[in-house]
Amino acid sequence: MNKKYLRHAVLAAAIGSVSQGAMAAGFYLQETSASGLGRAFAAENTIGDNASILARNPAGSALFDTYTISGGLTYVDPNIDVSGDVTYFGPIPGTQTTVRADADDYATSAWIPNGYLAAPINDEWSWGLAMYTDFGLETDFPDSFPATAIANQTELLTVNIQPSIAYDINNTFSIGASINFLYADATLKTNIPTDFALDPIFSNPAVLGRSLSGASVLKVEGDGWDVSWTLGALWRISDKTRAGISYHAKYNPKLKGDVSSDLAPTPAAPFDDTSGNLTLDLPDTLELGFYHRFDNQWAVAAGYMWTNWEEFERLEAFIPSAGAGFNPLLLKEENFKSGSRFSLAGEYFYNDDITVRFGYAYDQGAARDGFNRHEQEEILATTGLDLPITWRTLSIPDTDRQWLTAGGTYQYNEKLSVDAGIAYIWGDDERIQEYTDVPVPTYYDGGTTKTEAWLFSAAINYRF
Repeated sequence: MNKKYLRHAVLAAAIGSVSQGAMAAGFYLQETSASGLGRAFAAENTIGDNASILARNPAGSALFDTYTISGGLTYVDPNIDVSGDVTYFGPIPGTQTTVRADADDYATSAWIPNGYLAAPINDEWSWGLAMYTDFGLETDFPDSFPATAIANQTELLTVNIQPSIAYDINNTFSIGASINFLYADATLKTNIPTDFALDPIFSNPAVLGRSLSGASVLKVEGDGWDVSWTLGALWRISDKTRAGISYHAKYNPKLKGDVSSDLAPTPAAPFDDTSGNLTLDLPDTLELGFYHRFDNQWAVAAGYMWTNWEEFERLEAFIPSAGAGFNPLLLKEENFKSGSRFSLAGEYFYNDDITVRFGYAYDQGAARDGFNRHEQEEILATTGLDLPITWRTLSIPDTDRQWLTAGGTYQYNEKLSVDAGIAYIWGDDERIQEYTDVPVPTYYDGGTTKTEAWLFSAAINYRF
């Protein structure tokens, strides 16, 4: 196997492993609670109307004077459409072929669960346990999509298990810390598209002598763990006003698994049912929240989150069987940019049993606009093709997004309450120009024509 083939194969795996999240910037997931969804997650690290605050701020367990549990489920229904052309540059001069490459609704729907426990120890100390997800989702192109060698099926699942402890000072200021155990599981499949346009050429005995349609370019399955931490603080300024701050440290999970390919040459190809690993540089975040209740009926919440996507600069893989020349193997300069999320929400307390909430958020994307000049120059130097290449890809069609949300809580009795939330998210259409040379030089030139999602969430809260 030549080094160029190895590089692009691993690159496809790494990009796929961090596929489009649930319509959040980059591939970050916001969906930690139903009540938070109704507020567009404004001041989600501050309000603490149920135990789900523990996902955002470990100091939140200090708000509860009895054992409290919360559990919920969010259904994410994203809809991303792309439209464009794919050009194959065949092995024989004059065999360049361009075909349409459109795909509708290729971001797969998903269920995102969460569960929380907040528990007092005494008047000063409390502890908590949170289980939720930080990153991931799934994209799935039809096998007939002409660019399946670039992006076909990708899936990333993460689960965060987060025990925490908090200390309360004079029932006014509380601080907290948690240890975060992240499990990540990734699957990637890339294939030659069915009815491959250049099959008549490759089937010629003088070229390859067999069909390539539907052949597996790469199949990767891997998982791994990482440990991180969170610090947080809450300031109860008055009975009606509070502020919060929390910092989540970065993750660097190392995914280890199996790699195989129908196209890997034998003998002893590194991607012929062998093992490999790569490390994902997942970002740290800083979140600020402010909440104020004006009277018995109205309250306002404002939130800000900064995500340090600058950590996601490049992808490097380690393939033990590939030899020292490939370890580490620089795959691509991803060059994500850090971004901010701004959110504002209102709550209306209809009576003692019913609360109505609504919110708006603006979420800056992590993918850079413009062109990857370095990759353009490399393609030009190795193939003679002068092709514009965007930072934004089919697997991560990231863009700035806006959220409109609504929700509510029904207080069944002093102990039991039920939350529900709904959100509509939309983003701008963006240009995507992407290239691979496996199995032949393939160039996608198009972009997104729809980027939107509906989110539905429900949760149950119980105070013992």
